Amino acid sequence: MKTTSTICRLDFRLAVAALLTLAFFNVRAGNLLVNPSFEANSGNVVPQGWTYFLPPTTAHPKDYWIEGNVPRHSGAFYWKEWGALYLPAPTNNVAGIYQDFSCAPGSTFQADGWIYTSHSDVLGADCAVWIEVSFLDASSNALALYKSANFTAAAGADAWIDFPVTNACNLAAPVATGDPYYPTYAITGAVSQLTAPLGTKSVRYRYAYMQSGNEGGSAYFDDANLNQVSGPIAPIITNLFPVNMIFVNPADGLSFTANSPSGFTINNNAIHVVVNGVDVSGNLSFGGSASNKTVIYNGLQSNTVYTVSISITDSFNFTASASTTFQTMWIGIPPIVYLWEAEDFDFNGGSYFDNPTLCNADAGPNCYFGTVGVQGVDENSFSGSSGHEYRPDDGINIDAAGDALRKNLVVGGRVDYRIDPFITGEWVNYTRDWTNGTYWVIARVATGEGLSGSLTLSRVNSDSTVTDLGTFTVASGQGWTTFNNVFLLDTNGNLANVTLSGKETLRVTSGGNLLPNFFALVAATVDLPVLKNMYPTGTKPFEYTNALAFTANSAGATFPLSGIKVNLDGVDVSSLLTFSGASSNRTVVYPGLLPNAVHTAIISVTNSLGHGILVTNNFDTFSENNFMWDAEDFDFGGGQFLDAADWQPDAYSSYTSVDGVDFHHTPEAGEQLGYRYNGVPTEIARDYLRQVFVDYGAIDFHLAWFGIGDWADYTRVFPTGKFYVYARTAGFGPFTMDLDKVVSGAGTSNQVTSHVGRWGAVGTDNQTHFWVQLTDDALTAPVVVSLGGQSTVRLSTATGDCYPNYFMLVPATGINLSAARSGNNVAISFPSQNDVVYRVFYRTDLTSANWTLLTSVVGNGSVTTVNDVAAGSRFYKVVAP
Repeated sequence: MKTTSTICRLDFRLAVAALLTLAFFNVRAGNLLVNPSFEANSGNVVPQGWTYFLPPTTAHPKDYWIEGNVPRHSGAFYWKEWGALYLPAPTNNVAGIYQDFSCAPGSTFQADGWIYTSHSDVLGADCAVWIEVSFLDASSNALALYKSANFTAAAGADAWIDFPVTNACNLAAPVATGDPYYPTYAITGAVSQLTAPLGTKSVRYRYAYMQSGNEGGSAYFDDANLNQVSGPIAPIITNLFPVNMIFVNPADGLSFTANSPSGFTINNNAIHVVVNGVDVSGNLSFGGSASNKTVIYNGLQSNTVYTVSISITDSFNFTASASTTFQTMWIGIPPIVYLWEAEDFDFNGGSYFDNPTLCNADAGPNCYFGTVGVQGVDENSFSGSSGHEYRPDDGINIDAAGDALRKNLVVGGRVDYRIDPFITGEWVNYTRDWTNGTYWVIARVATGEGLSGSLTLSRVNSDSTVTDLGTFTVASGQGWTTFNNVFLLDTNGNLANVTLSGKETLRVTSGGNLLPNFFALVAATVDLPVLKNMYPTGTKPFEYTNALAFTANSAGATFPLSGIKVNLDGVDVSSLLTFSGASSNRTVVYPGLLPNAVHTAIISVTNSLGHGILVTNNFDTFSENNFMWDAEDFDFGGGQFLDAADWQPDAYSSYTSVDGVDFHHTPEAGEQLGYRYNGVPTEIARDYLRQVFVDYGAIDFHLAWFGIGDWADYTRVFPTGKFYVYARTAGFGPFTMDLDKVVSGAGTSNQVTSHVGRWGAVGTDNQTHFWVQLTDDALTAPVVVSLGGQSTVRLSTATGDCYPNYFMLVPATGINLSAARSGNNVAISFPSQNDVVYRVFYRTDLTSANWTLLTSVVGNGSVTTVNDVAAGSRFYKVVAP
């Protein structure tokens, strides 16, 4: 369908007389948007401060890049997007990015943005791009919407064009776009300002890209603007540090500014910071004024990956939020002795700088910017020299890296670069006056998702021959902007010891696919222990076994048995390990691993020279033969379901469910149904595919836009017995979900439920799935559920943002325990299995109190006894693990 007319997505009905003017709040805010010019990060990533949306059935969702390959409207980067690919493909589809801000009725705004298409990748003839501004109520339902004119290929290529948002839309006049998940609406007229109607709680600025059919091309977006003209202004979080960084010094701390442009007070207790799932708001320090506070958190530790969520609320009850991820020194590597950028290779026939200046322009005699290597001497290039960044006249292509930044780059205002592409057989030389020593070499590299790649490091000899020192290898990449630190390995797979002394030239040769950001030297520990042959590996779910095994190897040293320790699920099980093999190459087995459980093993290995390593392995020993049901396969037709014999992956896709009987869902702006015709929306789950999905070649889905108050019923013929219940789910930040039984009225609108338990966890994003065990409402003690025959259970969201994929029943063996008072103690006794970890819980009331963990112990194959100090009446239970 040709879509050249201007279209809108929502209705705008304005009752001017009813709007609050809020004249006393008329503070001109300027541009509210965070990172409006896309300078905060780069690569195949979502821009800092923005949220990405896409159709629910896309096969390749990363249809975007932050880059600077064509002339920018301003700065170094812009947002580039192309059409999302559906499975199966409908006629059209819409994807893009947006930001939300608190907003009061009567507030006024102006908005625009700059759009471009390149002659080398012209937007498809029937594709369209536009900018929307919508006003939303407390439930994120749109009350009014304005949009710009459509940008199409007819506007012309190679020129930035400003698109103001000046068109009001009418919900009563829909305009078909061919995208079943993104309806649009007609224009009612032009306006000079965008006014928030009654009921407004937030304003949304959105950039939307509509692909028509399979038409290709791309559009570019820069200098987005949402200017608030009048009304109370939402608070803002600025000067956030660190943001998307690596090698952060913990002493620098976490800091930001919480500011109210309207001058509203921001109380200290209205500033909340969650660090790796822990609320640290009580440990913040504050400075500044009541409406403009500096906030500092000084509790960072080294060698840690951090995810931080920040929220603030001002005295007008407006909110703002921000998040950041970063790593402190030194994740997975020893301290770096010397680091050099991949783009800082030799020039002018062997010229070099030992400590070059970080620069984005010609900065004098100590800067690689603009230098040119000599073909066959400094480099071997196949890719030509057109349009290269940083060293534009050189034959090796250099582009923005898209990696997490380092502090020196941030302070220096320096763009991070990488060699891209680095074609098989291309090479570059690095000459330096190296400090004498023996080193391990690290490459910071990325490659495409699922791809493998390699780089070879060689020493250039005086006669121009080379001696290979080792290879950097990635077996399966995670994406072109997902960088990892990879050690140089020799031909036997060991860490390569590289000895350097004075002026020498190292050569890096591409074996294909790996894109290097930088290289680094760390001091070698030649006899450092190495763990190999670990199982379970922790790299995927369903590693069913009753034993944890690994091999500990050390060159030039031995392992005393006391130097190998394992802490399993919080209990030291080192005395239960078995050993075989030579003293320098020991095979270690812990034979008491409980199958069908989630485990954490912390392994410490120290050799006879005192050198050691510490490895944490998170894994599960579940069997795929356990009874499971998928979150997207909720009931249909008023309590109907498929028998196990009739079920296969995606079998529920064609069934229609009844609201209030099979499910309940409050629609949200931008939601997309995906897998089912109706019900709770779904999207593709990029989780580990269970074997049954592999066998059927099926797509895995999970619930999305599953909000508070939403629920779904699951009727099944459940196996008979007592079970632990695990959810395989993803989530943004803290979330909880409830499980209830439908005790009467199943398949009707008058259902009565009985609460069973709660899942609670802290997620990373909507595609990082993990196991969560059903517990009591205190999220402490596992709940045992009795099932058997046909029953209906209900899933509902209690708090937060969750994305459940599927659920699993694990048989729970009854543990008979007894308790006896002995003086001031209570002895709790129970039969146990050898080496299995047991947890003992207590509570003071079976109806109102929550379970509290008393202790964890290892079973001894007979009756195990745990002592508790007598403290009135207590109830006890024991679970494993």
